[in-house]
Amino acid sequence: MACKVVYLACESLPQLPPPHKGFMKTLVLHILGRPPIPLEGEAKSWTLGRSSQNDVAIPDASLSRHHARISLKDGIPYLEDLGSLNGTSLNGERITAPHPLHDEDEILLGQVPIRLGSPSQGPRVRIGVESDASSSAGSIVLPLDRLRAIPNRRSETPETGQLREVIREIQGLSLELLEDSPPEQLLAHLLDRLWTLLKPWRAAVVIQDTKAGLHTVASRGPEGNQPILLSKSLVEAALERKESVLFNVLADNQGLASPSIMSSGITSAMVTPLEHNGVVKGLLYLDSHPPRPAFDEEDLRLASTLAHLATAKLEQARLREAELARRKLDHELDLARHIQQGLLPGFPPEIPGYQLLGNNLPSRQVSGDLFGWWPREDGHWLLALADVSGKGLGPGLLMASLSAFLEAWAERDLPTAELAFYLSKALARHTDGRRFVTAFLALLDPATGGVTYTNAGHNPGFLLAPDGSCLELESQGFPLALLPGQPYGSGTFTLPPGGTLALYTDGITEATDPLDVEYSTDRLKAFLALRVAKPLEAVDAELMADLEAHAQGTPFADDRTLLLLRRV
Repeated sequence: MACKVVYLACESLPQLPPPHKGFMKTLVLHILGRPPIPLEGEAKSWTLGRSSQNDVAIPDASLSRHHARISLKDGIPYLEDLGSLNGTSLNGERITAPHPLHDEDEILLGQVPIRLGSPSQGPRVRIGVESDASSSAGSIVLPLDRLRAIPNRRSETPETGQLREVIREIQGLSLELLEDSPPEQLLAHLLDRLWTLLKPWRAAVVIQDTKAGLHTVASRGPEGNQPILLSKSLVEAALERKESVLFNVLADNQGLASPSIMSSGITSAMVTPLEHNGVVKGLLYLDSHPPRPAFDEEDLRLASTLAHLATAKLEQARLREAELARRKLDHELDLARHIQQGLLPGFPPEIPGYQLLGNNLPSRQVSGDLFGWWPREDGHWLLALADVSGKGLGPGLLMASLSAFLEAWAERDLPTAELAFYLSKALARHTDGRRFVTAFLALLDPATGGVTYTNAGHNPGFLLAPDGSCLELESQGFPLALLPGQPYGSGTFTLPPGGTLALYTDGITEATDPLDVEYSTDRLKAFLALRVAKPLEAVDAELMADLEAHAQGTPFADDRTLLLLRRV
């Protein structure tokens, strides 16, 4: 039966006229160190900036929280600066009004370069028309079942036939490595192939597990045979010294053969480690018995080769499972981060006569810090900044509980000391006694500038006067949930015109440089004192830049959260 051959060809296609320079089907942002970011969906505009609330969040200190916007108008994209501190440039020119964008435009947001482009596409593929040159004459077509079948050669020598059989088994195992089969099944098939090739008397695969120790996953032997007993020296050779060992029982002078082997009639035995990249997963054992001759060096090489192939597959399967588990965890953490970011407030409210700013930069995907502001029916505003002990998902969940309590109780006419008391008792019911929350609660009367506050074991707040002098607002009680039922104190002050209340978490003051020197409370106080007249957005951006300069690339070990209130 003739077999036809069909060719896939990548042919030259007619050149299409280039599109108009302003025409782009899909906008794609290319940012150094990140994969291309397509601007898709039903939205007609996308914001860019440092805040995670943007459509494209770029965590760089040179950017403002809401830095720029790209909008579609009549199908043409426009770039617009949103009053950023460090400005927006297009092709080297700083822009102050919306400007149309074209393919390959160079954008600079603060100090972050961005290139605008389209998705790259490869050559098109066509099905070519069969010609005389595509005839199957002279071609060899082997279906997969024939590829795996034993070749039938009448004139081959015994040595040639054995070589072909070895190649066939190696080929079959190699093909199986491409399949997604369970590790135990793969090891059992490895033993089956060696059973066919080497015709041992007994064979076994033993896996080394950190929890269960050594355990057998597959074994072969004559019916009714006694258990295989391996000598300790033989196991140590494979597992500890990573040696493949072949020994003749009758000539054994190293004590590798156990008494049971000596009395069983076995003529030779070999063991090889299941090793990949220096890591030993277990061992493979085979022995011979008359009338089969003793194993030789070529038998050992073959067993070791197949064992190495199988171990590579085991390691591949382990890495694949670890990667799937990591992706699942990353997905869950990313979902938790989005939920948590939704708990933080958006743009600051308009409070006549006041400026307000809050910023949170988590050191991990999920933050244990919280800031927020809540209006009360009496016209006062409740401000809060808190830090849950520890890092990761657990503190993030406790932070979510605290946010829910504050949301529910903010409108009650509770003094800050009583609110701290009730929060401490409520949070204690959601912890195991090892978690606590430091918090700073402040109640602002916008009409007078009067502030009542309670510092529950948190860093001292800073009350900065217009001349830069600073009053530290110290703690008045234990952290929340640490000793529930303990009362809290409170303090009062009046925020003068031009005065600033600065609250922060220790992720800022304890940020370290490569020599493990902390940023420190004194440095933060001095930094803020020099900027009492600057806009709060500028203070925030310059502080994050100063932290980056201090860290010099050292990863931030804790979340950085800042809350600023200024009376104008």
